[in-house]
Amino acid sequence: MAEGALSEENLAHELAGARRIHGVVTAQALENLHDFVDAYRLQESVRAELGAKVVGWKLAAPPAAEVISAPLFDIACIASDTVLADTALMRDGVECELALRIDHSLPSGGCTRDDVLAAVGAVMPAFELLCSRLPAKFASPREHIVADCMGHGAVVLGAPCADWRTLDFAQLRVTLWADDAPVVDKKGGNPFGDPLLAVALLANHLARRGQPLAAGTFVLAGSHTGVHRARPGERLRCVFEGVGQVALNLRETAPTTSEEHKHAGR
Repeated sequence: MAEGALSEENLAHELAGARRIHGVVTAQALENLHDFVDAYRLQESVRAELGAKVVGWKLAAPPAAEVISAPLFDIACIASDTVLADTALMRDGVECELALRIDHSLPSGGCTRDDVLAAVGAVMPAFELLCSRLPAKFASPREHIVADCMGHGAVVLGAPCADWRTLDFAQLRVTLWADDAPVVDKKGGNPFGDPLLAVALLANHLARRGQPLAAGTFVLAGSHTGVHRARPGERLRCVFEGVGQVALNLRETAPTTSEEHKHAGR
């Protein structure tokens, strides 16, 4: 084992501690992590350490690379229009996404868009708050990003929209407001083109790992707006035309630099 590197159990403990305080693990702690199997096992160990329940998933599909995924925990779900007490939870930005609620079980392998169409009961506007616990953040090795649950800090969910099947996701208008100023106003923009295809990709990815995409969970299907760097005191509001809106109020005082970069367990 490299000097300073942690055992899997201790690394899970440190990652869980970093999530609790919005801290950062040391670079040395991750030096023995080179395998996706270990990275996904760490996700589960962190969940157990936190005493959390999996309520959703996020995914990414980098060009010419395998899909990667991360579970979303009940302890990191926030209601729309909440006042965010600690903006360190979104120190790496905020993304506007659609959350697709899975109401019916999906096939464990060979999942298609039609299967997803039948399984999704509602679509919700959502903010994903980004808070990497890695020293190099999203420039880290992909195995480290997976172990850190892909930099997920929290998710803010708007009201579910059940009447969504006639929407053209490729042309869906999304507007992000910071206070009264529009920051983004565009059509489309989903990285998968079609969020339903993203869910099918995730279901098949999880099936290869022996995990179901269970009814009662939701899927964040990719950012429509890119990453926005919010300022303390802002009110953020995102409107997906035909779906609804999600809002978040940020406190006035930002965390200090020392708070943002504190090390877990240090």
